[in-house]
Amino acid sequence: MMIRGNTARGRRARVVVGPLQRLTPMRLSPQQQSYLRRRRLADVLLGGLGLVVAALPMLVVSVGVMATMGRPVLFTQERMTQDGRVFRLRKFRSMRAVGVDGSDDDAARLVPFGRFLRASSFDELPSLWNVVRGDMSLVGPRPLTTDYYGRFSAEQFARHAVPAGLTGYAQVNGRNMLGWDDRLSLDQEYVGRVGLALDLRILLDTVTTVLGGDGVTDESGVTMADFPGPQSTVELELEGPDAEGAWVCRDRAGRSILEGTVQLLEESVALLEPRLGAQGPLAEPALLDEAMLLLVSRLRAEHSVQWACLAEGAEPVEELAGVLARAGFAAPDAAVRFPTKDLPPVSAADEAPALIAFLGLPEDVFARSFPPSHDPQRRPA
Repeated sequence: MMIRGNTARGRRARVVVGPLQRLTPMRLSPQQQSYLRRRRLADVLLGGLGLVVAALPMLVVSVGVMATMGRPVLFTQERMTQDGRVFRLRKFRSMRAVGVDGSDDDAARLVPFGRFLRASSFDELPSLWNVVRGDMSLVGPRPLTTDYYGRFSAEQFARHAVPAGLTGYAQVNGRNMLGWDDRLSLDQEYVGRVGLALDLRILLDTVTTVLGGDGVTDESGVTMADFPGPQSTVELELEGPDAEGAWVCRDRAGRSILEGTVQLLEESVALLEPRLGAQGPLAEPALLDEAMLLLVSRLRAEHSVQWACLAEGAEPVEELAGVLARAGFAAPDAAVRFPTKDLPPVSAADEAPALIAFLGLPEDVFARSFPPSHDPQRRPA
């Protein structure tokens, strides 16, 4: 079955379509809130001292970066911290803009000096300035890029109840060798247990981890694989898609919330036929949203799907239509644009898609941050 790309953008788009990020506030205890306020002073003092002590090593590293990779010396990138606030993280560069063979593959771009910087964590030294500024703390969940906004389950996004950290609980328990679900579960555990004893333990373990050079890369690549989204949640489990494309998302009582079939087409496109399960009409919208998130996360993780669509004539019932809209599905001829330079397919299974969504990472030109807005009554402490 052929998938054909569009040849023109049509009328000017007004809205960039993407999935909404749902939030589950994790309330900190009064003792934890007080601790974080007092810890801020320690972050300023220790971060400032670290910058002074590291001044000469950073000068040496800067010369090494310029000699091996050229300018700029620093790599900056938008990341998320407490309450989803966005800041610009500063690190030393460890990769060329392109590999010596012209490739943009990470393995080709990473130079030996950059590999040393990563293994020693010297590339993180400029981030001490982010600590002093208040963008992050010495200890906390590592800040992730805004590209992943909309991919977290509500429980995973609770990691942003505390400031991001230069080192964290996940980093001393496997670093990049951990799978994403395990890594984010450790972040959630840290938020629930945040306190002086745990932070001191993490700082001490960080020294051992850095000296040992453990977990700098995953087993299959130079850096951590892209976050595809959750593969399960506390309330839901996804089964499939199986060899025939059937899938079902059940709650922990085994009741079907959302189900259907998926057909993998050419050029990383999936054709969906979703429908409410037996429990679906009774489920809260948030639970249906999580079920759809699990499906698209599975498609990203196992099949590298970039586009998902519904065939013409498969328009969903009202409850399901809302779920799809919040997940970033839109009519191909609507006044919207997707966060990619690639054009959406105009034909799926020889029919024009009724609804379509982009599941990949946004292109740089679209990678603008969309900080979540918290309900004041539900704002994390």
